[in-house]
Amino acid sequence: MNLEFNEDQKLLFETVDTAVGRGYPAGGRAAATSSELGWNDQVWSTLGELGLAGLPISADHDGAGAGPVEVYATLEAMGKHAAAEPLLDGVFLPSWIIAELGTDDQVKELLPALAGGGTTIAVAHSEPGRPWGVAPTVSAAGSVLTGVKSPVRNADQADKFLVTAVDENGRTGVYLVEATAEGITRVDGRAADWGHTSQVEFAGTPAVLLGTADSDVAAGLRRAFSRARVAVTGEAIGLMETGLAMTVEYLKTRKQFGVPLAAFQALVHRAADLYAKVELARSLALWATATVEAYDNGASTVDLDGAADDAFVFVCDAATATAEEIVQLHGGIGMTYESEVAHHAARLIAITESYGGVSAARRRALASDALLTPPSALLNNADAVTA
Repeated sequence: MNLEFNEDQKLLFETVDTAVGRGYPAGGRAAATSSELGWNDQVWSTLGELGLAGLPISADHDGAGAGPVEVYATLEAMGKHAAAEPLLDGVFLPSWIIAELGTDDQVKELLPALAGGGTTIAVAHSEPGRPWGVAPTVSAAGSVLTGVKSPVRNADQADKFLVTAVDENGRTGVYLVEATAEGITRVDGRAADWGHTSQVEFAGTPAVLLGTADSDVAAGLRRAFSRARVAVTGEAIGLMETGLAMTVEYLKTRKQFGVPLAAFQALVHRAADLYAKVELARSLALWATATVEAYDNGASTVDLDGAADDAFVFVCDAATATAEEIVQLHGGIGMTYESEVAHHAARLIAITESYGGVSAARRRALASDALLTPPSALLNNADAVTA
């Protein structure tokens, strides 16, 4: 199997890399996350002009209709610069949930708004002190919600919320809430990667059920979050690649006892081991991306959720190792807010805690045999994979 981008995907990667790179010079993530928005407004506008907000949204709803590989390539390019724009959490993930669960009218209304780049939707699923995957405690009584969600990424800038809640009959549903609706109280803060996050309390807040009472909410959410876990591996690969490159450059230029740090064989071996980890993680991330594309193309033999968990766990383990090594190899400067590697490391650790976290994914992965799927099962179903 040759897990490589085709020419169009390479061009997409280079375009995003260039566009994002202009807005993220040294110190770019620190400046973006400390702003009122929590990201770089100019870069966000550029991404919208390039049509990237609508990348995975079908052409029928004003999107590009691109596949998982294009999503991966875009997020890897953004990860190279530790970009803070909420393309995945604020646009792609809600679009997948809406496509899975929304009625025809809701899909026609919401997806074009997301594709245009002028709307972001915060997914409010996690609850304080509650493990991922259990029934939510937020209640839906008729058309109003009551309860607390936390953490909710970029809730301070969201136009709408997608909130998981349990109705009077004990059924879990996803509810659409306007950010300006009555009964919403936010406590805003910063996440471990300095991104914006909030605790959001709903107190008799008006809401609209996404889809119908008969929708298979559990399956729809599971597939949407599986797509997000695979997609975020692309961002992680970009972060790791740049973090390693900055570290290698530091070893070449920083002197100790009158010689560059790269003269010390033990440090070079650590960098070489890290390179191997990153490349292995890239291979598994692309394998999972190809699996998602095969699933979208109708392959019945692939395990979407299992592949997502396997790749997420493997990449997160590499991300943790990378975060630790790039900080340690930089020494004390690597711990400072002013250091670029500190922001890359912080974002890598934050990724390991996203979408329920790596521990929950590891437990699910142990019960899956997705990695046993032979390459031949993907060859005729995924454009990303060529013999």
